[in-house]
Amino acid sequence: MKRRTLGLEAIFGLLLVVSLGGILLHHLTGYPYPASPASDFEMNVLNDLYEAFFLIPVGVVSLWAMRKGGPWGPLLVAGVAMNFVYNYAMMAAGRQNLWVFLWIVKIALSGTVVCMVWDRLPGAAGRRRGARVAMAAYLTLVGLVFGKMMWQRLWASASGRAVDMTLRGTGTLDWGEPFLRDPIVFFALVMPIIIAATIGLWRGTDWGGKAASLSNLFSLAIISAILFTGPLKEFLQNGSVSAAMWGMSAIMIVAGLPAAWSAVWLAKKEEVS
Repeated sequence: MKRRTLGLEAIFGLLLVVSLGGILLHHLTGYPYPASPASDFEMNVLNDLYEAFFLIPVGVVSLWAMRKGGPWGPLLVAGVAMNFVYNYAMMAAGRQNLWVFLWIVKIALSGTVVCMVWDRLPGAAGRRRGARVAMAAYLTLVGLVFGKMMWQRLWASASGRAVDMTLRGTGTLDWGEPFLRDPIVFFALVMPIIIAATIGLWRGTDWGGKAASLSNLFSLAIISAILFTGPLKEFLQNGSVSAAMWGMSAIMIVAGLPAAWSAVWLAKKEEVS
């Protein structure tokens, strides 16, 4: 177990070093991430800020927590790794230039971390049935809401229709934009985990709790990215944050509370059946 932990820490640490090195290389060379004018600020400014000032510091804290043997270490490691897997799989499915080679490395490292940390995530066996059912219901709602939105966008892309993020018709949108390729990644990587979590929680299995941990961490990771980039973008571009953005941020925080509660509940040891 100790050797497996050291291996996990080494690969996760390498992921953080590679990520920081990529950010530094991006700024030193000025070679841009592939983006259209509409998404250039998100890709070439906010993405680096989000990783440098949020993801990587959280990753360092999670390494420290895991070495201390606390229950939060593996959860935080899994959350950071899930964020990297999702974001860079999405980017690699969109526009590409020479940065795609670094993205492949980050996808490979973060995917390996998710596989290696699986055994260290909390299970659901022996947990209270009422709490398991409530969490399964919440994840079912998350799957339905996200699934409906992602399916509409995926169908529009597959059928050759040009629509914007709100599914309104447009003749200018390029479906090669990385931010519009997330339905592919969602249905390929995230939806199976949500389904497994829901089934496993109903049955009270350990793998159900582990899948639920990943599902909740995915939700929190997406919300953190929205909260970090949305208000920050307005502030950097306009010098202030609009009331609508503050309202949206508050809604996102409220929406993430059940996921945070679920993660806390799973992290606590419990022997009540």
